[in-house]
Amino acid sequence: MSEEEKYKEELKKLRKDLEEIDDKIVELFNKRGNYAISIGNIKKNLKLDIYQPKREEEVIERIKNKQTTFKKESMVAIWKEIMSASKAIQGIISKVGYLGPMGTFTHQAALEFFAKAGTQFIPHSSTPDIFDSIEKGELDFGVVPFENSLQGTVRETLDLLIERELYIYGEVEVRVIQNLICLKEAELSDIKNVISHPQAFAQTKAWLKANLPNANILDISSTAEAVKRVRKLKDKSYAALGPEFAAEIYGMKVLNSKIEDESSNFTRFLIISKSENPIKGEKMKTSIVFVTKHVPGSLYWVLKIFSDAEINLSKIESRPRRKGRWEYIFLVDFEADKNDSNAKLALEQMKSNVIWQKILGSFPVI
Repeated sequence: MSEEEKYKEELKKLRKDLEEIDDKIVELFNKRGNYAISIGNIKKNLKLDIYQPKREEEVIERIKNKQTTFKKESMVAIWKEIMSASKAIQGIISKVGYLGPMGTFTHQAALEFFAKAGTQFIPHSSTPDIFDSIEKGELDFGVVPFENSLQGTVRETLDLLIERELYIYGEVEVRVIQNLICLKEAELSDIKNVISHPQAFAQTKAWLKANLPNANILDISSTAEAVKRVRKLKDKSYAALGPEFAAEIYGMKVLNSKIEDESSNFTRFLIISKSENPIKGEKMKTSIVFVTKHVPGSLYWVLKIFSDAEINLSKIESRPRRKGRWEYIFLVDFEADKNDSNAKLALEQMKSNVIWQKILGSFPVI
């Protein structure tokens, strides 16, 4: 037997062994599923919530320290999917709203944060629609853009957080990578028209000038909608700017990838909910908004309180208050849980220097 034949025989045997292992894994999954159903029935009889986030956190912590081959991040992702699938067979499906259509950066952020097995992802046409749907109980969570590393805070989202009674449940960062997307048979020389969201054009200005200087620029509501439109037109002269994720969903071709002018372009998306996040991570972040008293040094004294408490502020900015003329709301992110002793004291002490304050949420930083 030649060396090549030996390798082929060994490969065949290893694949057979893997199939046997897979069969055992499926058998154990089914067994786990039956246990999950039984636990779910007991919880119902005891009138306990099916979803127990602290218990899930304990399971994740225990499992990720048992790995010897896979990365911890991989083990966490696998177990989150398993637990999400277990909740689904217990009758719990989380409804998550995002800015649609399918294939947007917001959709991508939602898929990165939530396990897919027990989650229904529902596209919405606007950020206010997502807030409305959560308040009406039609959604459990929403995913909304909040801050771009190049263009700053999304004012609409901030205003909604200030005005509505919802909490920041978590956050996820997505690298914004723009691509030229077209029909599978099209080439660069065919492209005469480019469709996308105005922000995508702003982010790819230099590339477009160098490679498609004479192309017609056509604005549309989102990058994913642009990809959908090009597919519908079935015209080789049209292309879209958007994420590779959208190209995959709609069966289109990425003609040129990573064409954004700045590679350090990230968008921070917030997960919003009616409920606060009960999970406490190693790193926590709290977001607050407040209006200072109209006296000299009031903002200084607020900031000094956090400095004296040795709490790091990771973000601070001001925003005109829509309910008062020439009044400003300050947004602050600090690196601590709101219930930490130092943070609780700081939040209490700052009341003497503000006329209004609101905690938007405390959540683990992943």
